[in-house]
Amino acid sequence: MVGEQVIVVVPVEGGWSVQCSMTGQPVFFRSGAQAEETARKLAACIAELGQDVRVMIHARDSALVGTRRHFAP
Repeated sequence: MVGEQVIVVVPVEGGWSVQCSMTGQPVFFRSGAQAEETARKLAACIAELGQDVRVMIHARDSALVGTRRHFAP
């Protein structure tokens, strides 16, 4: 197993971005709620594949407002 994967939800112009260390490619959403839901689902899938995941959620002002961990079984 490689180290922990990190998924970050951050505000961007026109919406929100979900950035994953595993893919390196951001995904954009207009809704913060959609971005958070996608980040949680992605984290659960990655954990099921055997890697621990940390999800970091940022507010509109870029302040970190939440962190959630998903552990591999």
